[in-house]
Amino acid sequence: MDKKKVIFDCDIGCDDAVALTALILDEKIDVIAITCVHGNLPVDDVVNNALKVSRFCRKQIPVYKGCPAPMVKYLLKGRSLNTSLQTAEKKIDGKEILIHEKDFDLPQTPDKAESRHACSYLVETLRNAQEKIDICAVGPLTNIAMALRLDPSIVNNIGTLYIMGGGLTIGNRTPVAEANFYEDAEAAQIVLTSGIHCLVCPIEPCQEAATYTLEDIDEIEKVSSPISAFLSRELRDYIARCHILFDGDPNSCCIFDYAAVSPLLDETVITEKRKEIVEVDISGGMSDGQMVVDRRGMFPNNGNVEIIYHLDKDKVHDLLLKQLKN
Repeated sequence: MDKKKVIFDCDIGCDDAVALTALILDEKIDVIAITCVHGNLPVDDVVNNALKVSRFCRKQIPVYKGCPAPMVKYLLKGRSLNTSLQTAEKKIDGKEILIHEKDFDLPQTPDKAESRHACSYLVETLRNAQEKIDICAVGPLTNIAMALRLDPSIVNNIGTLYIMGGGLTIGNRTPVAEANFYEDAEAAQIVLTSGIHCLVCPIEPCQEAATYTLEDIDEIEKVSSPISAFLSRELRDYIARCHILFDGDPNSCCIFDYAAVSPLLDETVITEKRKEIVEVDISGGMSDGQMVVDRRGMFPNNGNVEIIYHLDKDKVHDLLLKQLKN
């Protein structure tokens, strides 16, 4: 059976780990590389976690270190001070609490990142691909945008770019901007307007279909494998950290990045998607990083992006359990 070739571009925290594990375990998917980017964590921590998860899943997938910062955002002084931001870290009794764990509780690995930069890898691999390669991008889109700036022709060899990003009606990092798009708005704008077939999964369908309660996490743990034990432990810790940081629900969490890649595993999880005209605000004002969707109907044939509006919760949950039981 021919497997789908997939590049996983990530800022690997807890939800990225679930997404990556599901991809690795799927017998129809061949994860040919993991490219790491700044976002949930500094890029060096992302590389370390990616290597650990790959080895723990008994795969030696090449890992490439990518961009440590947004393309141009930090050149503009005061840009992140124009709106209220989500609480990203706290210190309690001298202990630093972050949304995502900097170093997964997994065995240390002797594996090292490849010497080539992630963007160079993306350009060379996609330029020379004999078949289209899908990409799952579940962090800021800096690596993808930089690769497109180096060689715009690579769009021709990308099948679908599965993106976790944006919000239909609300943000999380700011009132209107989702974290991945906010962290590098210019990169998101470049990617979404590049001509790549982008399938964007915003905050709302993620929350609709990939919110996991403590009872759901118990079901993952009952699979009784080393991988299910790791994921259930991480998800419980994730719930606890989110509750401390921004008074999140103490009994549930959303596995955003897994929701975004689930259509690659089974496209029937999508119950509604629409082709839309999409831009990303790069103004630096209150709506910096917001995904702006033109729904006026004035330009009906100009949609550049497919947006997921609804996912089937039962299918998404069952799919993960099926992968873990394989």
